[in-house]
Amino acid sequence: MSRLSRALLYLVLAIILLSGSFPVGESAIGVNWGTISFHRLKPSTVVDLLKENKIKRVKLFDADQGALAALMGSGIEVMIGISNEMLSALSSSTDASDLWVRQNVSRYVVKGGADIRFFSFTLPLFLVSVFAFLGQFDFSQEVGMK
Repeated sequence: MSRLSRALLYLVLAIILLSGSFPVGESAIGVNWGTISFHRLKPSTVVDLLKENKIKRVKLFDADQGALAALMGSGIEVMIGISNEMLSALSSSTDASDLWVRQNVSRYVVKGGADIRFFSFTLPLFLVSVFAFLGQFDFSQEVGMK
């Protein structure tokens, strides 16, 4: 068994052994909510589905006004994604970022509003670098136990 296969085996075994050793009270499951679709559901319908399935966190890929309005008062934690193109524009000046926040976020951050907790940024160049790095290794061998 190669060193890489053995290391992967040990990692998998450690994860299996440790996964049951910590007490878990309440788990929070989140979903990604994309809005580019041919048959888009009404945002209020999506929020109802999230609540019925006890989903407490959602990531929006952009500051979709309909989705944010529907999430107001829902108790669902929200993460808003910001694309690299938008990030470039927002980082050009504090006035640009201030304007974006006022136009896209401020009206939803009120008492009984959307519970916006985080903003996320996409970094595809980073992912390309990671995939290039991982491409150096041969993962074609099966990991087996003797």
